[in-house]
Amino acid sequence: MKDGRHLVWILDDEWNSHELEKSMYNQHGFEVKVTRSDKLEDDMPLYAPCADGVVAQVGFQCRADVIDKLQSCKVISVSGAGYNHVDIEAATQKGIMVSNVPDYCAEEVSNHTLALILTVTRRLASYNRKVREGKWDPLDTMPIHRLSENTVGLLGFGRIARMVAAKLKPFGVRILVHDDFVTEETFNVHGVEPVSLNDLLQQSNILSLHVPLTTETNNLINYERLKMMPRGAFVINTCRGGVINEADLETAIKEGHISGAGLDVLEIEPPSPDHPLLKMDEVFITPHSSYLSEESIDELRTRTTQAVIDGVHGKHLPYALNQVKTETKI
Repeated sequence: MKDGRHLVWILDDEWNSHELEKSMYNQHGFEVKVTRSDKLEDDMPLYAPCADGVVAQVGFQCRADVIDKLQSCKVISVSGAGYNHVDIEAATQKGIMVSNVPDYCAEEVSNHTLALILTVTRRLASYNRKVREGKWDPLDTMPIHRLSENTVGLLGFGRIARMVAAKLKPFGVRILVHDDFVTEETFNVHGVEPVSLNDLLQQSNILSLHVPLTTETNNLINYERLKMMPRGAFVINTCRGGVINEADLETAIKEGHISGAGLDVLEIEPPSPDHPLLKMDEVFITPHSSYLSEESIDELRTRTTQAVIDGVHGKHLPYALNQVKTETKI
């Protein structure tokens, strides 16, 4: 609390305007301060000790050194679905709730996943480039296979993957799924085939990734696992870049075992201009934009803000990522 008002500290390198958030906070008597990463050291002693709530924009590192300085904070609201940039263990030890917004962009990401599948399997980027170069030859990008003849493997079967499965069904593809945390009943309801990870890799012509980045999933898709896939397979990633070992993906494509990849995420974003995958015609990359629409952004900002207001007032957070002992902070 600062000057008798609850203080919200927004850590954000992405958005330049926070008028929507400020309007909501002002209605509840909250003061708002925004910090960019290049000003963090200067702002930390000013706002960290008295912040009642913190907004952690995806990509802004909210690590233990920051959390340790939070003396009055009740809630950290992650502005997005991914939360690997927040040290949840450190927050839990400080008695701070952490909440995210996991489903605000499920429609957008599932649509983007399908767009990437169609773009790389139909080789649209190559066609477009060659037409621009004055080449009009539909046969110079073969092989292209009928989509319905493919098996699509979904690694992870949360909200987004379930929407991807529903949208793939009209194409007539076979859909395999691997997710150890989903019940048999859920697989049956969605009409997909649950298989082991090895079976998923060995049978999928198109592998689409839908898992969080954890110690278990970091570099999960490495050279060994890429080589398990059928020759000519494609890899689609709209979850987190670190799930794929990018050097191994480059090697597998150069060897001709993997035909191509559609990536919305990379391990380091933005990538360096000399990143090898940027120079490969077989790889189609978008700038971590699968979440984006006017509607999804408004929903994200509104729900992120509401989570801070509710958390500061001690209300239930439906998407809490941790459990803490309830105690009054002065």
